Amino acid sequence: MSEGNSFTRFRTLYPHQPPGRRTNFAVVASLTLLLTVVLVTLWLWLWFKAQEKPYVETKGYRIASEESFKSFLRNGNNRAQVKALSDYLESRGLSEVTAVSNLLRQGEEWLELEKPAFALPPQGEWSKMADTLKLLREQVVPLIGPVAVISGFRSDSYNRELEHSDKARHRAFCALDLIPTSNISHGELVEELQALHARLGPESRFGLGLGNGVLFHIDTCGYRTWQLMD
Repeated sequence: MSEGNSFTRFRTLYPHQPPGRRTNFAVVASLTLLLTVVLVTLWLWLWFKAQEKPYVETKGYRIASEESFKSFLRNGNNRAQVKALSDYLESRGLSEVTAVSNLLRQGEEWLELEKPAFALPPQGEWSKMADTLKLLREQVVPLIGPVAVISGFRSDSYNRELEHSDKARHRAFCALDLIPTSNISHGELVEELQALHARLGPESRFGLGLGNGVLFHIDTCGYRTWQLMD
């Protein structure tokens, strides 16, 4: 009875369609539904991508993301200049210390300052960062463990917006602001770094800035130590 009623309803709705067309109608409906699902999924993916933050947060500090760096590379001649810097660091045996993108982060304030997250240092300054990377690899990391880079090179326009006492060293591309990725405490961090600074002595040209948290600054532009404003 029910089957007869279904067939009757089909013939009423499609009086001129032969029975074989019922399969075609089901295929068209399925393809339409599938296309709708694909389009909705694509729209949702694009929407979520648009909502992504341009940074990752580590221990309360904002670090410009790799996606932000990829966007930076697409501007002007940036990709070629970054490649040249990468080649230089590789020639000095320093390419494995940290990713070149980390060295070009201007700081965690770029969103508030409405400045680019990354900037490129002049080629004449590259050797200064080489010395600081050696200090990081050979002295700092073996002592406190792996670190994340908050800030490396800073442009003049970015620097002018800051009041940090260490900002000239960032402009000279010899400074890094870092945080340890281990669970070392503030007290332990300060004790270890101060002992290292004293042990290496003036001939190291080790500049050390210490914050109230786990943020710290290193450079090789002159032997000194001070309190960071973090």
